[in-house]
Amino acid sequence: LRAMGFLVRSAEDQTLSGMKAATEDWLSEVADAVDKVQSEMGRPKDFVDSGPPEPPEPPLLLFSYCGHGAAGCFFPVDCGRPCEREDTYCFFEDLLFRLFKVLGRPASEFFRCDFSGETRACWLLPGIRIFVIIESCRRLLKDERYAYEATKTHVAYQKRHLLPSVQALRPDLAFQNAVWDQRRLAFLRHLGPNAPEILLALSSESTTASYDVVFLRSIVDSIDKPVRLGGILERASLETLRRTGHQQKPVVLSFGSSGERNLEESVLARRDDLGGRTLLRGASLPSLTAKPQSRMSRLSRQRSFVHRFA
Repeated sequence: LRAMGFLVRSAEDQTLSGMKAATEDWLSEVADAVDKVQSEMGRPKDFVDSGPPEPPEPPLLLFSYCGHGAAGCFFPVDCGRPCEREDTYCFFEDLLFRLFKVLGRPASEFFRCDFSGETRACWLLPGIRIFVIIESCRRLLKDERYAYEATKTHVAYQKRHLLPSVQALRPDLAFQNAVWDQRRLAFLRHLGPNAPEILLALSSESTTASYDVVFLRSIVDSIDKPVRLGGILERASLETLRRTGHQQKPVVLSFGSSGERNLEESVLARRDDLGGRTLLRGASLPSLTAKPQSRMSRLSRQRSFVHRFA
């Protein structure tokens, strides 16, 4: 990422205090970037620039975590066993809500609306993009596990006497782990006008584990290539399914995207021939057709693959 032009901040100290200190430094850098873009947008009309006029590009924020965790909480190296929630790094309270506060909307404004249903809070800068990659186990804690089992039992009770054709017409009765994730994160779809676009890439569904950092490594192998971000995530998801024997299924959720800006259709790699912009519109490439292989060649490749990773 640093070679691609990103300003990188890492948590070298993996204790709880070290992770929170790195978050503070990163949030301060985000605030400085937002102020810089706002100052460029507020330049006087008589400002003379030698180059062609071009609106400033909103910041692209990327957060990545790889480690042990459960139910949206990350486990630092100094947490006890069993780990209490107070000793964990919470993705929402310690990062996301504080990031929203830096971008202009505190967490207390999430559910505060007027009589027309519109939120009263405003964002400082429209068009901000947030890309989150989480490589961690998604096992639920005790309180969320009770809610998960209660919802699963309630859905099974409602459709016990319905025909399969009728069940297909009731999307509210389709209970899957990915649907559970969408329902739990539905509040991110109601952040008001000019809300940031959030692309959330989770290495596995709820109640499932992650194995051998397969999902994150697949993203790292392709993130510096001039391809769509959505294509990178699709390839990483398929690679994760194949490498784990379909025991781990990644989840990709998008919130706040519009027709003009879609983070999944963008390219993160810097192109020197395109003015050095760090986010470029991408286009889907046609699929390549290869000659069908014989059965013996496929068996030989499978044997060599098994031997290579044995």
